[in-house]
Amino acid sequence: MNLLQMDMNLLKVLYVLLETSSTGKTAQKLALSPSAVSHALMRLRDALNDPLFRREGNRQIATPYAQALRDKLVPVFVSLNEELFGDKENGSRCFRVVLPPALNALLTPVLAEKGHLHQAVIECLPFARRPWRDELLDSSVDLVLAIGDHQKQVSALHYERVGTTRLIAVYGAPLRSRLENATALNFADLQHYQHIYCLPWTKENNELDRQQARAGFERPLTFVCHDYSQLAPAVQSAPLMAIVPRPWYENLSDKRGLFVLPLAGEQAEGAIFMQYRASTVEWKRRLIDAIRRKLKTYYR
Repeated sequence: MNLLQMDMNLLKVLYVLLETSSTGKTAQKLALSPSAVSHALMRLRDALNDPLFRREGNRQIATPYAQALRDKLVPVFVSLNEELFGDKENGSRCFRVVLPPALNALLTPVLAEKGHLHQAVIECLPFARRPWRDELLDSSVDLVLAIGDHQKQVSALHYERVGTTRLIAVYGAPLRSRLENATALNFADLQHYQHIYCLPWTKENNELDRQQARAGFERPLTFVCHDYSQLAPAVQSAPLMAIVPRPWYENLSDKRGLFVLPLAGEQAEGAIFMQYRASTVEWKRRLIDAIRRKLKTYYR
């Protein structure tokens, strides 16, 4: 049977069961009785000639055939998720965005302002260098702001390159005497300075350091952190250098005691990408548009 020709109510049950792996949660989400969900599952099994799920404890585990259906019908499922299970007019709203730590301070004002405007809860999740496809498709995440173009592209997800920027070197007074006559730093120069490192992945997975390793260089890391607010006080207190995206520095409210140098070479150029569901509801699209406009003032 062509799944797209099936009863929409059966499709809803199939979709939610695939997402929740629970008859009870499916019944709750669809405002049905558990027996109604079980009856719908029986009809699906008869129509598709497959058990679709097997019970393990309190969980419904999808069969390989059911998983294949999910993968093939992702655009339909995503559309169902937004149109049939999206925010109700009087229900609670939530917008979940994944963003790299260098963008936290830059985007916090627009996220707070637009969240209040749309009466939505804003949840900021830390970016990790991995595909976020599944989280976007199952609506556990609404927007991913990604560094690099490694995100998987599927028809159900809108994917775009927002813009590019360059990395710069930021340092303080303890390092100024060594750099006061410099106008720029070359890629190979970085190995001669001690660095503070603040990214949500390991040095081995950082593109700048991977390029350095391929060229036979290695910059020494002597201070590792997960919060960009630590960068300025660190370089102001010790002869350390921080390699950061230029927008982070431009957005910094207090630049006293900080100095910058551009990095030469194509290795210092980086792009920011955004990815979200093509069927995203209107109020979330407006919020995403506001984020895009803010980013484009820094990433061109």
